[in-house]
Parts: sequence; C-alpha cells; structure tokens
Amino acid sequence: MTMPEIDLDIHYHVRSVADDSVRFREAAQWIAHRQRLRRLVASVAIVGDADSRQWNRQHLGHDYATDVISFEIDGGSDWIDGEVIANAELAQRLAEKAGWCAEDELLLYVIHGLLHVVGLDDQTPQQAADMRQAEQECLTHLGVPGAEKHVQRWSVVSY
Repeated sequence: MTMPEIDLDIHYHVRSVADDSVRFREAAQWIAHRQRLRRLVASVAIVGDADSRQWNRQHLGHDYATDVISFEIDGGSDWIDGEVIANAELAQRLAEKAGWCAEDELLLYVIHGLLHVVGLDDQTPQQAADMRQAEQECLTHLGVPGAEKHVQRWSVVSY
C-alpha cells in the first residue's frame, strides 16, 4: 500500500503553544496507514479552555472544557474528512500528572481525536482498551518519551 495522502489544516488559537504541526502530520500519516486509508483530511484547531467549553456545550451538550472533541465530516471506503479541536490549556495543566511535557500531552489529544475521526470509539471497556493501545502505538512510533507507559498512566490522569 502506498503512503496515504494527508491534508491537515492546523490552526493555533492560543499563543502559549509551540507549533507541533510536523508531529501532528506524522501521527495522521501513521493513523491513516493503520486504517488503510488512501486519504485523510482534517481541520485541527488548538484552542484554550473557553473555546473547548463552547464547542463541547454547542455540539455535545456538556458545559465544561474537555481535552479533545472530534467529528467525522464526510468519508468513503478509503478516505475520511474530519475535525479535531484540542485543548492546549488542559494539556498544560495535566502534563506533569501524565508524566510528560505539555507538547506530548497535546499530541495525545490530537492523536485521540484523529483516531475518533477514522472510526475508533472508546464507549465500552474493550473499545477503550483498543483506543489506548492505538494511542500508545502511535506515540511509540513518533518516539515520544514515556509512550510505553501511556496505558498504565491513563487512569491516573483525570480526563
């Protein structure tokens, strides 16, 4: 299989975060390849608590800021178009408890959102285990320090 085409439109709506577009694209490439997609298109918005809360309230009916919100917009048998909204301020607050830097915590949120976009879910215990495993594999592929401990640490961090 040839490498999937990746089209990420990344926008930072907070100033306190370094541009991590390269790793976001590498994660999208890994995820699309894993899911055997020919093309993955996604808008990725890096926001703060206020915007996260607004999106969460408007689209999911939850009146609180959250780590990541994602939507599939359109798709076919070998392509998908979606949207990911990741909360950089929450990543900064939870990074130490998660055992890594804020950039790696935010990367996890983007990976989690993209995995939802391509069809993974985490509503049942088995789905959640599959999601954590896919996240860990992607983080490991990207060379994130401490990625091998991600599944173990998940329950320690309050998402």
